Amino acid sequence: MNTLVGAGAVRLATANLDDGRVKIDVLDRVGGGPHRRTLATHRPSRDQSSCMSCRFVYTPKHPMCPPVAGALEALNGSSQGRSSVLTRYSTADLHAMAREHTGKGRCRRCGFVYGGLVRTCPASRRIDAELQVRGKARVTQPKAGQGLCAGKSEGWMVLGKNPAPWRRAMAACSVCPLLAQCGAQLNDRLAAGEKVSGQIQAGRLFNADGGEVDPENTDAFATARGLKKRRKRSTSPTSVPAAGRPAELFPDVAA
Repeated sequence: MNTLVGAGAVRLATANLDDGRVKIDVLDRVGGGPHRRTLATHRPSRDQSSCMSCRFVYTPKHPMCPPVAGALEALNGSSQGRSSVLTRYSTADLHAMAREHTGKGRCRRCGFVYGGLVRTCPASRRIDAELQVRGKARVTQPKAGQGLCAGKSEGWMVLGKNPAPWRRAMAACSVCPLLAQCGAQLNDRLAAGEKVSGQIQAGRLFNADGGEVDPENTDAFATARGLKKRRKRSTSPTSVPAAGRPAELFPDVAA
């Protein structure tokens, strides 16, 4: 009997989905598992008064059915590494997912109930954070008292050889409300002998060896990283840069 009820619920939940919506469901399930399947099947009815799957009737005190509440609690408690899952998706897919995670009063995709000043669900905020890291959304402060880099650590890491993401991070630091506090803490750490490697902190770029790169030398530093990688791929003497080239400015640059 339970199997028949569950099967009927799945048909109800997917009957009105177009091809684009089905694609989003597949993407969500790749990164979620059983809890996301629960959110996908336990959807509100057309009049938003009850759950189409378990028939639970919503009340002001209980605005979502127990299965959805349990799934959301489990997902929110296991958010470690979730941003790395989003990196697999294209920017177009992320924008499509962001449009799904909207609604009035509650998110129509995951059922999260908005309240107070919160007008977005946790999934929407994670998607927005990934878009910010890619430079496809305006960098915003996640919460009062948090820096613009909070929850977007990958955007402040010195990766690859493209200087554009580094400049975006340094520009965000320059307008961050916590810049003075972050800068003071960074100076204390450096004075204590701590090394900052391959990161951007307080608007300052540090290479893999802990050396600080002057903002004016950002392009030369990026070029040197590219040359370093090419030297690693080839043992030919011709791959060694001539004197005075960017790699010589940063002899210890790490790939």
